[in-house]
Amino acid sequence: MKNHHDKHLTEDQVIRAVVDETELPADLGAHLTGCPECRERKNRLELELAALGEAASKLAPRPRRSVVLPEREEKAQGWFGGHHSWALASAVCAVLVVFFVGWNFFVRFPQEHLAGVEMEMQQDEQFMAEINELVENPLPQVYRAISGEGYAEVDEDLMDFVIPEAGEEPGDSSPV
Repeated sequence: MKNHHDKHLTEDQVIRAVVDETELPADLGAHLTGCPECRERKNRLELELAALGEAASKLAPRPRRSVVLPEREEKAQGWFGGHHSWALASAVCAVLVVFFVGWNFFVRFPQEHLAGVEMEMQQDEQFMAEINELVENPLPQVYRAISGEGYAEVDEDLMDFVIPEAGEEPGDSSPV
């Protein structure tokens, strides 16, 4: 823990002591009480502020009429008075906005909303069917006819004809 007796109060701490000495931390208050230099700085600042106040009151024009502040009446604090009324009004407004938006969205326009969702689902199904078709055969229909893949069915007889077993002649099904 730092020892504040070794270090004097900063300018900000002296100003805080002038404003309200009770708001200073206990160790700084003890330092101010025990340190003559910091106490002198505080007293000097208080005298400067007092002189400034006197000069301002001498140089400021006098008001045309005296200012009298009305006595402050304590308002009854409750749900319908004071700060709670604003909170209650805000909460009621928020509930009404949510209610009317929900009413319009779910009760007044459900058919339009559901029709839009249904149309999107149909478009998604068509799109997925196109994707599945492309997965099976990525060539467009025009190129399938050219490639010959559409006509030839690969079966075991065709494979035996194209790749004969060792010792067989193409087209001959009997072993040699």
